[in-house]
Formats: sequence, structure tokens, C-alpha cells
Amino acid sequence: MNQLIMLLKGLDRKILFLALAGLLLLLNLGRLSLQAYSNQVAEVEEKQNLLAQYQETVNQLPALKKRVARLEQKSNKMDKYLFSGSSEEEVSSAMQIMLQEQVTKVGLEPESIRPMVSGGTKTATRDYHEISIKIRLSGTLSQFVDFISQLYRSDKLFQVESFTLKPYKKSEMKIFIDLKGYYTLKNA
Repeated sequence: MNQLIMLLKGLDRKILFLALAGLLLLLNLGRLSLQAYSNQVAEVEEKQNLLAQYQETVNQLPALKKRVARLEQKSNKMDKYLFSGSSEEEVSSAMQIMLQEQVTKVGLEPESIRPMVSGGTKTATRDYHEISIKIRLSGTLSQFVDFISQLYRSDKLFQVESFTLKPYKKSEMKIFIDLKGYYTLKNA
């Protein structure tokens, strides 16, 4: 230890400071090199993760294409069951005519079939709308049952919201039905 102290006293201070500065510079360069290396390793790991995600997505692509095709097919089937027209008035008129035909076909007497044009409601994915329809009829219970069965066998989508049956004459009744008809608008 004493020898080291003697050696340091014998050296010039300038040389000692230069050696110390060189040593610090060398250590700093080592630290910067390690930091650059760790940054490059992190970039490589990030690129590997992105590549793995890309490969996973590419592997899922055929299944996603099949799913999209199935959803498009379901959408087309659904569109087949909806009324379509260029305006809500046109669609409500078509619904009214169809219901009038079905009512007279089963032998009921229509008193009124009134669509309630309201502007419709949109769903999040497509422009499906609905129209409320109020129907007032008179006839027998079996005619009413035939009408309901014809309505649900038809190729257009209706939903019975409510109905009321009231006796009328001896064997007839007054029938009040609230329906919802569904439609989509074509672009004009």
C-alpha cells in the first residue's frame, strides 16, 4: 500500500488526471455500447412479437374469410324477409297491400289497416327499419287463426305486438292487432 502511495506521489498530476479521464472515458464508452446493444435487443424482440402477431393473424385469415362469407349469406337471407323500397311511404303501402290480401284471402272483413309511418329506427350495423301497423278486423276465431298462420308462413317478416279479441254478434268477433313490419331502404 505504501508503495502505491509512493508511486502516485512520484507521478505527475497531469498524467494522473489524464489517465483518470481516459479511464472514465473508456468506462463511459462501455456503458454507451451496452445501452445501444440493449436497445437493439429490445427492437429485435419487438419486431419478433410483431411478426408473431402477423403470423397468427395470417393463420386466422381463412377462418375470418369463411366467417365473413357466412355473415354475408345470413345478411342476404335476412334481406329476403324484409320489405324494401325507396321510401318509407312506399314500403308501408306495400305492407298494407300484402296484409289486405291476406285478410281477404282468409275471409276476414277489414275495417282498417293503418301503417304508422314514423321515420323508422336504425340498427348499429345496417339500415333496418320498422313500421307499426294497426289492424281492425271482424270475423270468426278460425278465420283469425288462419290469418295469423298465413302471416307467419309468408316470406316477409312481421311481429305481432299485441292483439285483442272482442265478441261481436253471435259467432263473430272484433279483432284489434298491432304489428311491426321490418324493411330496408334502397338507395335512390
